Amino acid sequence: MNNHSVSLKGVTLVWLSKTDLSNLNAGEGGGGNVTELKTYNSDSGSKPYASGQSVRHALREAIERNNPGVFLCTPESPCCDVINCWLCDLFGFLDPKPGQGSNRRWSPIKATPALGQIASEIVTDLLIRMSDKPKPGDEAESPAESEVDVEEMEDDKAETTASTDQRIAYVQIMSNVYRTGLSLDVANIGKVIEINHDNGKVNRKIVDNIPVEERKNRATAVLDAIGGITDFAKQARNATSLSPDIFIASTHSRYSHRTLRALECDDDGKVKTDTLKVILQDLKDDGATLFFGFTPDVVKNDDKLLETVKKFGLEPMNPIRALRGLTEAVQNAMVE
Repeated sequence: MNNHSVSLKGVTLVWLSKTDLSNLNAGEGGGGNVTELKTYNSDSGSKPYASGQSVRHALREAIERNNPGVFLCTPESPCCDVINCWLCDLFGFLDPKPGQGSNRRWSPIKATPALGQIASEIVTDLLIRMSDKPKPGDEAESPAESEVDVEEMEDDKAETTASTDQRIAYVQIMSNVYRTGLSLDVANIGKVIEINHDNGKVNRKIVDNIPVEERKNRATAVLDAIGGITDFAKQARNATSLSPDIFIASTHSRYSHRTLRALECDDDGKVKTDTLKVILQDLKDDGATLFFGFTPDVVKNDDKLLETVKKFGLEPMNPIRALRGLTEAVQNAMVE
């Protein structure tokens, strides 16, 4: 790791997660009773993905689960209290005001979609729901029908009950290795910049702020949540996790997204180590401090990946320990 004493501006992470058969983010579907898997096209075929919105939703749920009571509102009805509400501070908001425009905050958290790296077959899971209740419409009666004798009604009821309601659904699922990236603008956590126009001049000033230790606490809460990011679609029947199996993280003295290019894989599930070398050299030249977490048998070229990162002074450790090292670095860093 490269140590530096300048102020911490941002943290960037990119990680790979190996999943079993799952549907992390369902598409709108083509109608009917099929829940389609969201996919994007590549030269080798279709690959699954979960949208950046879905990633942020899962991260938000993990933060709130680990820190109950820190969210004071909902995304649909923001309170705009950046000082006290972690939701408004970390995830931003848009609060339209009739006749006045809108009050808005840009989120210090930027997330990429979780992109499946391997083209593989889509598996269709058949779900059958059966109910003893009558089918919709079978129980409807007209006023005339309500006047028939009791014996005739009992016969009708028996016939209706015999025709149980059956609902058939199909869910597309796929196993894959997903690559996800996140950038955290540590310097802007808890800060709100107000812009005033005065005689043609634009004035900018910070109107709200929080103590440095509170800013660090919120930053480390985001990083901690990455280790338990699970709240995606279809988890009741296809439980999976998008927490890191392999990850590279960097802390920066200037805001940068360069790390997000690391850990790209080819269609065979091998990390593109030539690209990784360039990214790591850029980060080293930029004075970034690097962290590396590793789980074996996630990518097809473990040996070459480890050989590459060791050339830059990175020793593999299990992902949770590496994440804890990152959070400790943020806690101990200088933050303006």
